[in-house]
Amino acid sequence: MESTKVISVLIFLCCFGNGNANSQNKADSLIAHKQSYHFAYSKIMGMLEGKEPISFKKAVFLMEDAYLSGRLSYNEYNSQISKIADSLRQLIKERHFEKYKTAGNWAAFTYMTDSIPSNNFKPYGYDFDNFLPERDPTVSFVTKLLRTGKGNCNSLPELYKILAEEIDATAYLALAPLHCYIKHQDENGKWVNLEMTSGSFARDEWIMQESGVTVEQIKTGIYMNPLSEKESLAYILKDLAANYQFQFGPDDFDLLVCNNALKYYPTSSTLYVVKFEHYRRMLLLARKDNNEVKVDKCNRMLFSIDQKLADLAYKAPSKEDYEEWVKENEKNRLLRETKGNAYSNNK
Repeated sequence: MESTKVISVLIFLCCFGNGNANSQNKADSLIAHKQSYHFAYSKIMGMLEGKEPISFKKAVFLMEDAYLSGRLSYNEYNSQISKIADSLRQLIKERHFEKYKTAGNWAAFTYMTDSIPSNNFKPYGYDFDNFLPERDPTVSFVTKLLRTGKGNCNSLPELYKILAEEIDATAYLALAPLHCYIKHQDENGKWVNLEMTSGSFARDEWIMQESGVTVEQIKTGIYMNPLSEKESLAYILKDLAANYQFQFGPDDFDLLVCNNALKYYPTSSTLYVVKFEHYRRMLLLARKDNNEVKVDKCNRMLFSIDQKLADLAYKAPSKEDYEEWVKENEKNRLLRETKGNAYSNNK
C-alpha cells in the first residue's frame, strides 16, 4: 500500500514537472521568436540610419526570418541568389549585351519569365492557389518563391529587384492597390513598367484602369511612383510590423516599427493601414477591460490616421475585386497557352 502511494506521488511529480518544463519551453520559445523580430528591426533601421550598408536583399531575408523565428539560413539564401546572378551574367555575355545600360534588367526579366536553359526551362510563376497573405504571410515570401518557383505580386517583384541589384542593375518597386510591380528606365531614360505576375510590360494607363488608381493618388505619392531605396526598406518594415501583429497581436513593438518607418516613407498608405489596425485591435481590448482612458486615446488615434489616409486620397481596396482580377488573368494565361500550343501543333 505504501509503495503504491510512493509511485502515485512520483507520477504526479513527473507530470507536474513536465508540465512546468513545457510551459517554460514555450515561454522561452516565445521570447526568442520576439527577439528575432527585434533583431530584424534593429538591422533594417541601421540601414535606414546609415549605420549599416543598405541591402534590400538582406532586409527581405531579415523580415522573413523573423516570422519564421530564425529558421532560415542566410548563407543558403545568399548562395541561391549568387548562383542565379552568375546565370544572368552569362546570359548577358552570350547575347553580347554588355554595352547596354538595361542588360541586367533584361537578364533578370528573361530568367524569371521565360522558359530557357538557364532556369532549366522553369520560369517563376504566379501562385494562383495561394496569393493573399491574410492567413499565411509566407505566400508573399521571396524564400518561398525561391523554394517553390511560385509567388505573388510581392515576392515576384522583390526577387526581381534583388536579382537586378545583385548584378548592378537598377530596379524600383512601385505600388498599386493590393499590388506591387517594377519600374525601371529604358536605354533612353523612359520609365518602363514590368508586371512580374504575368511576365509582361504594362502601360501606366492599363495599371490605372485595372487597379482603379486615380491621378490624385499618384500625386500624393501612395501609388505608381518608384520607391527610393529607403522607402523600399520602410516597405519591408511594414511587413515586419504586420507579421508581428499577425503572430503576437498589437503591442509597443509593431507601433514602434510603423512610426519609425513612416519617418522614411511618410506617404506610405500601407504603413498607416497597419498602424490603424494596431489601434483598432487595442480599442477592442480597451473596451473589453472597460478602460475609458485607453478607449478615448484609441478613438482619437484612429480618427487621426483616418484623416491622414483621406489626405493621401487612400481608399480601401476590394479584396474580392482583386481576387476576380487574378482569376481573370489566370483564364487569359491559360487561353494564351492553349492557343500557343495549338499553333505549335499546326506548324
